[in-house]
Amino acid sequence: MPFPSWPGGSSSRPVVPFLAAAVAIGAGALLWSQFQQIRQKEHQLQITQEQNRQLETQSQELTQKLTVTQGQLKSQDDRITALRRELSSASESFEHSRASLDELQKRYEQLNETHTRLETQLASVTGERDEARRRTERLEQEHAELSSSAVHLRERMALLERDYRQAADQLAQLQAMPNRGVTVVTAAGSTTSTASPATSQGPFPSLIPGTVELPPIVVRKDQAGMSLPVRGRVAEINEPHQFIVIDKGSLDGVQLGMVLDIVRGTTTVGRATVVRVRPKLAACDIVRSRSPGPIQVGDQVVQHGMGAP
Repeated sequence: MPFPSWPGGSSSRPVVPFLAAAVAIGAGALLWSQFQQIRQKEHQLQITQEQNRQLETQSQELTQKLTVTQGQLKSQDDRITALRRELSSASESFEHSRASLDELQKRYEQLNETHTRLETQLASVTGERDEARRRTERLEQEHAELSSSAVHLRERMALLERDYRQAADQLAQLQAMPNRGVTVVTAAGSTTSTASPATSQGPFPSLIPGTVELPPIVVRKDQAGMSLPVRGRVAEINEPHQFIVIDKGSLDGVQLGMVLDIVRGTTTVGRATVVRVRPKLAACDIVRSRSPGPIQVGDQVVQHGMGAP
């Protein structure tokens, strides 16, 4: 192929080197391009080889896992076979147990009927036992209450016997003294000799140490012929058994069951009921005790409804 000539008719020789250079540059560029492509291919090949190695490693691991899984699967197959044999044996046992269960059900129904009859009998016996237990508890409670009351009464009797002996001695001394002046009427209606004015005006000897006995004027009749209310004082207190002893007795008009107000100053601090009477003393159960404080020796006692606050 002839080289092109330059316009104007000039020679074509100067163009040859230029074309050769252009061809050389093109060839070099082509070679460089192919070299770069080769390098890229080599790099991709290296990557592919690395991936292949990784895949081979994974393949080996998967192969090992597959082997282990196959072993486990075989073991599971063996267990399934054994379980099937056990299930077959259990089915046979179940059928045998079902037959035994039917027989046991019949026996259970018979036992249930017997149990119902026994429960009825037991309920009847339990009711009788509970009733007997309640009766026993009531009797035991009554026995305990009676025992406590007996102890209480024995203590009261001992105390009252002691006070009665002291009062008898005091009464003997008083009867030995000359009596004249005021006439005293006893609770039974009999008349006794009276004390002299000097004796009746002063305090009598105390029946209880540390206290003063009031003169026996409460059973006298006033000018209108009406009985005066019982008035006296607390001579002794038994706090554990809640009773008191007052310095007035049957000679002063005190009677069993009489209700007495216990007064301190102008305030009623309690109430008591007479449960035992001696000629000059009386024992009373405390019915009520209220403020301003507990009952004290020396507090005044007045027949209830006869002038107490």
